[in-house]
Amino acid sequence: MASSTDDDKGGGDCGCCAWTVLGLLYLSIFVLPTFLPSADSLANPNNLPTTCSVELAGFKGLNQPAAAPGASSPAFDLVVRVDNGHDFTVRHGGGDVVVSYAGVPLARGRTPSFDMYANEAVALRVNATSDGVGVPEDLFRLLTEERRRGMAQLEVELKVAWETFACDVDLDGQPRAFACYKPIQQ
Repeated sequence: MASSTDDDKGGGDCGCCAWTVLGLLYLSIFVLPTFLPSADSLANPNNLPTTCSVELAGFKGLNQPAAAPGASSPAFDLVVRVDNGHDFTVRHGGGDVVVSYAGVPLARGRTPSFDMYANEAVALRVNATSDGVGVPEDLFRLLTEERRRGMAQLEVELKVAWETFACDVDLDGQPRAFACYKPIQQ
């Protein structure tokens, strides 16, 4: 006689195969793509972001407070280096540059317009000046104290190639380039 236990259960199929297939399908559609590189990075493996740095080549107008006789407006000579990491030409029509100390804008300037071919770098001279009469007394005291301690930093904010960058530049008189970063937009 035939055993009725196999026939009553439908041939012993518990549905495990269907759940396994569904689990693999879920992994391949939703989980695995999060660990894969983007299609753009696969198509353009050498395509890196635009980066820049700023060097303080010289400055004037920071040696006297605004109320002192003969005080001059702050002015900064900057060298902005831009590196086009992209695989395409970047055209820049010039952008604003703001030099600040302790959140107070001291001078403004503009980067010149330029064309940069793929993976090319360029150095730009920028002269940031002020129409004001000098550094306010309280800010001058803070600046003098921080320079004495070797801690004074200017913040240079600039717009280059459709992006905003910020650089913290030491005010110690040592010419060197400082890498820029993308500030957090609020």
